Amino acid sequence: MSKYTKGVLITLLGGACWGLSGTCSQYLCSVQGMDTRWVTALRLLGAGVVLLLLAAVQQREQLQKLLRDKRAVLYCVVFGVCGLLFTQFTYITSITKSNSGTATVLQYLSVVIVLFVECIAMRRLPVRREWLAMGSCLFGTFLVATHGSVTGLYISRDGLIWGFISAAAAAAYIIIPQRLMRKWGSILPVGMGMLSGGIACVLLMRIWTISVSFSAQSIVMTIFVVLVGTALAFTAFLQGTAIVGPARGNMLGCVEPLTATLTTALFMHTAFAGMDLIGFAFILATVFILAKKA
Repeated sequence: MSKYTKGVLITLLGGACWGLSGTCSQYLCSVQGMDTRWVTALRLLGAGVVLLLLAAVQQREQLQKLLRDKRAVLYCVVFGVCGLLFTQFTYITSITKSNSGTATVLQYLSVVIVLFVECIAMRRLPVRREWLAMGSCLFGTFLVATHGSVTGLYISRDGLIWGFISAAAAAAYIIIPQRLMRKWGSILPVGMGMLSGGIACVLLMRIWTISVSFSAQSIVMTIFVVLVGTALAFTAFLQGTAIVGPARGNMLGCVEPLTATLTTALFMHTAFAGMDLIGFAFILATVFILAKKA
């Protein structure tokens, strides 16, 4: 098997694990009745500890250097709170207001938000393919939200609003750590960010005041979300993208919403109408449009 093929398979594995974790989060909140704040805190804290332990074994010197760099640590904390915590909480809340498949696809609106911010920062207008991508994304969102009707919403208003907020949070998650990752790579900043975001979630949301009952199923599912749906998903996707390149990595990442939609339909018995699937296709098409060279 060639190195490129391995990269493709690893990238697909990471995306699929991410998509599956969305369905697992929906199960924890909708079926097991776990509060979204608990799910967010456990996911961030658990994955943060796992990634930092991995870094301590593989990148001990780099980890020590980062911990001595006060500015880098501060940036990691900002990334953890404003990027990771915001993203995870809004995404899981979006799932509870709609479903895993819809929430995951709506989060892909972040691609257009990042593009818009980039155009403002570079003081330029979008090129033709970028206008096409934004139009495709907006039309897909219109179909998902209204099923083509101009008189009312098909999706719940809360589901649509939280989907938009989740997309904005995902855009912040992409933009904030760019400088950190150029210097320190990905595992160290994200591990530090997840740990600090998890601690902030515990303190800011006072989760010890929220009653929660753990069953055997919820414990197993939570462990799966932390280890497979967060830690493994992130590391696999980044390793795969490093081999195949960011453009192809983004396209292969479309397996995430596809996995979330499929597993939500199979295991949560969520029905998707034809208009939903067409809208999903238009939203995901933006990744392929933007991945093409100008």
